[in-house]
Amino acid sequence: LEELEEMDKSGYCPDKFNQWKSAAEIFARYVGDLKERKMPAGSACDAVAAFKFRWKLDFSTDKLLRALSHKDLRYVLTNYDGSRELSDIIEEAKLVEAERDNQTANALPDGEGVSTIGRFTRLELIDPLADAAVFGDANLTFAMKLARHRKALGHVGRVIATTFEDLPTLQERYKEIDESIKFLEDHFAEVYHGVDCTRIAVDERFKGMEGSLGAVYYNFP
Repeated sequence: LEELEEMDKSGYCPDKFNQWKSAAEIFARYVGDLKERKMPAGSACDAVAAFKFRWKLDFSTDKLLRALSHKDLRYVLTNYDGSRELSDIIEEAKLVEAERDNQTANALPDGEGVSTIGRFTRLELIDPLADAAVFGDANLTFAMKLARHRKALGHVGRVIATTFEDLPTLQERYKEIDESIKFLEDHFAEVYHGVDCTRIAVDERFKGMEGSLGAVYYNFP
């Protein structure tokens, strides 16, 4: 309604004779442009930038907010409503105990606030209960990082790490491979060797997994 009132005052009228777009399409684009003009300026807009813009906070609050941990920043973003001083909410957040309930939103409470919350606004989240398979990982470094990442987020789904080579070949190439396998097993991951990802449909080790995988990573061109 606000955009329509602005258009009425400005006397805007879409081009009814445009040969490429209808008047409705031009009108919708113009309304979208009006909305964009009211959004934060600049190319990057993270959780802190959006929060400052919404509550019209000055630049001095930027450093305070970006220094907060994930737990504290999430508390501030959730509980600040403009009725109290921001500094009071920040101090209150520091006194709140982190919840250990295996909820993704409460994962990694001591992590860097902005980057951790940023994960929740990107399409990188896997279903916490679903398994994730990694194919062609060679020395298993990607699978290790994925296992560590999922543990930090409170996921309970397995990481299924695979290599194309057999174990003796890997032991010849990578001196750290045994430690890597142990790390993955300590994180409740499964490690399979001699896996050809073009034939997993007939590989007995993957039988019955069709509905359990929330993500599949192929680590080769």
